[in-house]
Amino acid sequence: MQNKINISFNIYLVGQGVSNLGDSIRFIAVTMLIFRFTGSGMTAAFGIMLSSLPSIIASPFAGVLGDRTNEKKVLVLVDLVRFLTVPLFLYADKIGQIYLLLVLLSLFDVFYGPCRRKFIRNITGKKGALKANSYLAGASGLAYFIGPLTSGFLTDRFGPAPAILIASLCCIISCFLTFLSGIAPGKTGKSDSAFASSHNSYVYQSNVAAELKEGLRYCFLTPPVRMLLMIGFIMGFSTISVNMAFYPYVFDVLKVTAKGWSLMITLYYGTSLIAVLLVKRLERFIKDTDGKILFAGLMIVPVIWILYAFTARFTAVLVLQFIEGSVISMCGIILSARFQVITDKELMARVSGTNDIFANTGKLAGMGCAAILTKSFSFYSVFIFNGVLLFLFAVYGQINAGRSHKLGLADVCSMRLQHKNHQ
Repeated sequence: MQNKINISFNIYLVGQGVSNLGDSIRFIAVTMLIFRFTGSGMTAAFGIMLSSLPSIIASPFAGVLGDRTNEKKVLVLVDLVRFLTVPLFLYADKIGQIYLLLVLLSLFDVFYGPCRRKFIRNITGKKGALKANSYLAGASGLAYFIGPLTSGFLTDRFGPAPAILIASLCCIISCFLTFLSGIAPGKTGKSDSAFASSHNSYVYQSNVAAELKEGLRYCFLTPPVRMLLMIGFIMGFSTISVNMAFYPYVFDVLKVTAKGWSLMITLYYGTSLIAVLLVKRLERFIKDTDGKILFAGLMIVPVIWILYAFTARFTAVLVLQFIEGSVISMCGIILSARFQVITDKELMARVSGTNDIFANTGKLAGMGCAAILTKSFSFYSVFIFNGVLLFLFAVYGQINAGRSHKLGLADVCSMRLQHKNHQ
């Protein structure tokens, strides 16, 4: 059985690597396509803003869908739809059409995310969560070493068409490999908690509104999940603000070309490979310190953001991108594993959807913040403000790390059941 699980995960791992390769190639090609249409870095940032909006509305329904349906089928379907959608960028002759396609792809990602987390958890279980997410980050890092530079070269020499077609092909390959991966239903073990075993029939027979309510109650009654939601909101707020300022900073101040932009993306996302090595080296420490290393990493990121405001040298920015990418990737691995370990399996997709709601609500607020600061001052102020905000939050998290785990997950669910039975 263990061999089947390893084979299934390895097939899925390769598929995700190919999917990330396609994403990285498409990202460079579409960004340069937008920039060539408008000649402004701010319009590229506006595309990022628009692509985040569907998540706020669709995330709760994506979570319910993930818990009610076969998550593997959703993953395969989304990859198939991506395969058909990505080539449409070649037919876009207006900036509005490109934005619309970005929104559609973002909407597909909303439904993909919760099912992906649940699918991985079903294959690897709790014990394999940290290692599985490390491998997935490594596959992503490898893809981003190859994809952006390839896309930058192709886009500079032949335009965006070859890169976009390759990105589409990667989607169908990922679709096929996901179809081959996974383990048979009913082989993933028993439910993780009293909550799951006692309420399995209730969860799947109730209507959508009731399931949304059930997922929200679970989130707010489980202290570690509440902290995850808070992290999601703050990170969503800060990262989208910084991203909106970073585009004009890169294209309007640094004046980077397609090759320069692809080098920056390669360096930033390719550092996932380094993050994998760091997580492997610190695996025991990460498990023993109960979140402290996560918040320590989140203290480093805002320092990098503030330094962006005081440099206009391309080489210095590359160094900062390298450090930021390594730390962000390591924190992402830890967060993903922590999410899969503390969340009840039967509610995995719904909790994931709730987390997306908080993260994307944070993004919406962060967009407004970036717009106000940029208009009133400059985009440099966005780096400084969000750097200070994230640093203060990381200090708060460091002080409180571990307190939310005083009460075990099973005890929380048991208390919740007792409360429901008394109603």
